[in-house]
Order: sequence, then structure tokens, then C-alpha cells
Amino acid sequence: MSTKGFLLFPAAMVFVTGGSVSAVATSVQTKYFSGIPSLSGSLTFNQFNNSGGTLQSIQVLFYLQSTGGELIIDNDGDSLVSGSFQFGAIGNIGSSDVDLLSSSSLPIPGQVNAYHSQAFSLDADNGDGPDNYDPTSPDGMLYSGGIESDSKSGFVGSTFWSMGTRGFLGTGSFNINYSVPQFVSCGNVEGVEYSDTRVNATGYVTVTYTYIPEPATITLFTIAAFASLKRKSK
Repeated sequence: MSTKGFLLFPAAMVFVTGGSVSAVATSVQTKYFSGIPSLSGSLTFNQFNNSGGTLQSIQVLFYLQSTGGELIIDNDGDSLVSGSFQFGAIGNIGSSDVDLLSSSSLPIPGQVNAYHSQAFSLDADNGDGPDNYDPTSPDGMLYSGGIESDSKSGFVGSTFWSMGTRGFLGTGSFNINYSVPQFVSCGNVEGVEYSDTRVNATGYVTVTYTYIPEPATITLFTIAAFASLKRKSK
């Protein structure tokens, strides 16, 4: 298992409408992880320092990708069976340091499902019997895993910005924990058994602060904005 991360320095957008100017800046932190499920760990993020501006929103994004692995499905029943399977990885994030809840008090961003879904139809057992996981048709099959990915994002409700043991606001840091187990399902079809090998999982969590900078910073944005408008008017 490995983790790494980088911080993008704040970027600002300046809006000029009539004679008024407003500036909105973003601070983006992305931390990565990788390994073989079941996989878990903690990612560390910086809190938002209120001295730098007025916080407008906190967005949390969770991305997961699964690659490779194999799934063998074998029908050991006395009749043809049909169903569907899912194979890959699923992921969830959580934290005791901060509350990952929306304005409606719902968990964000939610479970990500980086798995492959496919229908199957297998003939009755051809005599190979149970517990041998034979992928040979017509009563067996082999699926070789490809690349599957999923992502979800959500905004933290402002009521929860200061909650948790640390909260999002301050000059320190907080941890977000990830959990990524391998996911296999054959739909509980009677007579069907399966065997699988591990997938590889990679992913990241991104925390984005959108805020209005302090007046001194906005003044610099204003000068730059009007300078840009002046050049365009020539």
C-alpha cells in the first residue's frame, strides 16, 4: 500500500459586473492511495484558515479504480442457471475528525462502485463436481478483469464545518479514512460456486475549499481585473 498527495495553491476568479468586482478563490487538496484489497488507511488534509478569507463551500470527491483480477464461475447444479455477476472493488470514506454530512445530514460522498457487471448463463453440471472451480464451458466461465472506475462527490453542510474532533476550520490538519474491499457477487444463484483472484485498486480523495479572499487580496484581484479590461478596450 502506498499513499501520496499534492496541494494545488489557491486559484482565484475575478468577476466584474458594472462597477463592482468580486473574487472567488479555490484551494484544492488531492491525496492518493493504491494497493490490493482489502485496503484501508488514512489521508491527511489541511484545515481551512479563516484568516485567509470567508469560506463559501467544502466539496469532497472520492474516486476509485479497480484493475485486473480473475473470476471463475462454475455451475454444479442439475439444471441450467442464469444470473449476473459483479466483480471489482467498492469503496467508502469516513472520519472521526470531521463530519462528512450534507446540508440534509446525509453522508457524503457515498459508496463508489468500481466493478464490472455482466449476465451469465451456464449449463447443468457436466460431471466435474463441486469445489474444483472449473472455468470450462458449457457449465463454467472465466472473466478476466479490466479497468473499472467510479467517483462521487458532495458538499459538506455548513452546520458541520466545525464538528468532529477537529473540524474543517483551523490551522492544523484532519484525517479522512478510506476502506476498499474487493467485491464479488454472483447473485446467490443456487448451484453456482466461484473462485476469484485479487484486483488492484487505486484512488484518491479531493477536498476543495471555495472562499472569498480577505479585502487586501481582493484589491490585488481588482487591479488585475481592471488592467485586463483596459488592455481589451484598446
